[in-house]
Amino acid sequence: MEFSGSRAAADLQWLVNCPALIESHETLVFRAIESENPDWGPVRQFLESKAAHRVGYYVEALTQVLLESDASISELRHGIQIRREKETLGELDFLFSQAGQLHHLEIALKFYLCYPEGAENGSHFVGPNATDSFERKRDRLLGKQLPFGRESFPEIEESHHAVKGMIFYHWLAPGEVPLPDLLNPEHARGTWIRERELEAFLSAMPSARIGRILKKPYWLAAHGPDLDREAIREAARDHFEKWDGPVFLALFENGQEVERVFVMPDFWPAKS
Repeated sequence: MEFSGSRAAADLQWLVNCPALIESHETLVFRAIESENPDWGPVRQFLESKAAHRVGYYVEALTQVLLESDASISELRHGIQIRREKETLGELDFLFSQAGQLHHLEIALKFYLCYPEGAENGSHFVGPNATDSFERKRDRLLGKQLPFGRESFPEIEESHHAVKGMIFYHWLAPGEVPLPDLLNPEHARGTWIRERELEAFLSAMPSARIGRILKKPYWLAAHGPDLDREAIREAARDHFEKWDGPVFLALFENGQEVERVFVMPDFWPAKS
C-alpha cells in the first residue's frame, strides 16, 4: 500500500484522542506526539508487508512511531517473542525504559457491538467477529498478557495497556445494558444496523450527510472518497454480494464527522 504522511498523521492523532475502552490502574494515557516530523519508518515497513490489511498491526506501527518520538523513552523494543527451546510461548507488544524503569505495554484497537440478546459467548458487547467480546479481551489482557510479561521479564516495574476503540449501539433499539467491569463509561459510541436495514437508515439520514467507506487497515481517521446516499447503497450492495464481513461507514455533515456505522450481514452474530 502507498504511504501517505498526512494520512498516517491523522490516524495517529485519532488513536491518541480516542478514549480507552478498558479503564484500570494499568491504563496508559497517550500524550500527543512530540515531534513535528516523526520517523514514519515503522508505518512504511508495515504497509510494505504482507500483513498490510491488518488493523491491529497498523495500530502497533503507529504506536511505535508515537513512543519513538517521546524523548523520555529509550531502549524501545517491539514484538518481543518469548521462546522456550524451539517453542514460541507468546509475544509482548512493547518494552521500553523510562526514568530508569522497564515498562511493558500491550496495545489494541477494538470495536464491539452492543447486542442485548447476548451472543453465543453470553456477552452483550460482541465484536464484528462474534467469537470476540469485550469480556474475553479484558480477561485475556489482565489475566494473561500483562502477567506473562512480568513472568518473562521480572525486572518490569510498570505494566500498561492501551485498548482504544468504540462501542456501537443498534440504530432503532439501542438496548442499553449494564456495562461490564472496567468498560470505560465515557467510551466512544457509534451505530450498527443490519444489511436489510440499510435502505431505511439511509432514507432517514439528513440529505446534507455524506459517507465514506473505511477500508482496512484505515479504520481510524476517516479516509476515502465522499459518497452520497445512492453511492453508499451501490457500494454496500456490491460488498455483500462478494463478502460476509461488515461495511464500515463514517458519516459527515458540513465537513465534520458525525457518526460511525457498522453495516452487518443479516445473519450476524451467527456464522455464515
